[in-house]
Amino acid sequence: MQVELLKELVRTIAGKDTEAIVDILGSEKSVNEFKIAEKLKLTINQTRNILYKLYNQNIVSFTRKKDEKKGWYIYFWVLNPLKSLEKLLNFKNKELYDLEHQVKSKENKHFYICASDSLEFNEETAIHHDFICPECGQLLQLATFDKKIEELNARIKKVKKEIIIVDVELAKIKEIKQKELEKEIEKKKRLQKAKRARARKQRKKAKAAANPKKKSKKKKKSKSKKKKPEKKKPKKKRR
Repeated sequence: MQVELLKELVRTIAGKDTEAIVDILGSEKSVNEFKIAEKLKLTINQTRNILYKLYNQNIVSFTRKKDEKKGWYIYFWVLNPLKSLEKLLNFKNKELYDLEHQVKSKENKHFYICASDSLEFNEETAIHHDFICPECGQLLQLATFDKKIEELNARIKKVKKEIIIVDVELAKIKEIKQKELEKEIEKKKRLQKAKRARARKQRKKAKAAANPKKKSKKKKKSKSKKKKPEKKKPKKKRR
């Protein structure tokens, strides 16, 4: 699992300082919600709020067990690897699209900036204000984005690499899931086969119990059908 990328996803969905939940739920075993709250150093309600946000995006799932002593239900949470990576892939593809759109926009369109206020205006807005900053009244200047485009292209390159990594991880998990599914199907087939064999055996027993006379007659017939010894032919005398 790509822990750092998943942390970025969790932070985007649930907010700042929530990424530690990836480390807590990183093992395959489910974790008690009170232990999660303790490790996050948050109240149980704050912890549940984070978990429900992630649950709504299929990042985590839960099972509940009743506390026999106290009588209430305790929720146990686990990370959903397949759904998490699928969500992460969608997130990264969207990020890539936005970055590429920004580069295209800055390469093909004109933008104007106010040097004193660091405000940026597209060409339509700049024309509307007669190329005068509406905040300070200074003349707007044509912006150049060579450095910004370079930064965006570097980020695009990084995101593309991350998408490849997530794709590989997804393929591994899907392969494991497929093998597990095939084993389960094979197991069901074996159980069904054994069940049919038992049913056939029981039918035979029931049939034999219902017709005991026929069975004894067959035995008598088989005894009567014993081969009789062949009579030896007399040898011809030589003349």
